[in-house]
Amino acid sequence: MVLATSGLLTAGAGVGVARIGSWWDAPPDAGYATLTADEAALIDAIAEAYFPPGGTPSLSGADAGIARYMDAMFTLMDEPTPTMLRMLLHALDDMSRATRFAGLRALDVEARGDLLRSWTTSDNHLVRGAIGGLLTFIGTAYCGHPAVREACGWQFPCGYER
Repeated sequence: MVLATSGLLTAGAGVGVARIGSWWDAPPDAGYATLTADEAALIDAIAEAYFPPGGTPSLSGADAGIARYMDAMFTLMDEPTPTMLRMLLHALDDMSRATRFAGLRALDVEARGDLLRSWTTSDNHLVRGAIGGLLTFIGTAYCGHPAVREACGWQFPCGYER
């Protein structure tokens, strides 16, 4: 039993190291300053679950270009913050695989929304804090989008005017 457990832990650690190695020093993809296309797609998948299409405004989080906004924001941050946020994206994708047997992007928007809600109400304060921090960045970016500001009647400039 002990050998089987230690073998599973060793295999799990090996997979974790391989996953980190697959993105840790990955250069940004074309069109991005800091993100890979995969990381941008993860941000957009989370943003769409947080701000789904429909409603007022009808602009979804993915359609608002949150990944592009966050990519630009990452260039302004001192290390290790952008790297840690990228690590969080991959960890959330892996958590989705472990609990839903599919990565975040493979889930429909409703299932992603359910997963976000479960993370924000998790018994684990580290999960709640991590997802809360990421959703704060996403929410700030979404609320700064011109279409959202116009629909809400807000009259202050945000990062999209740069």
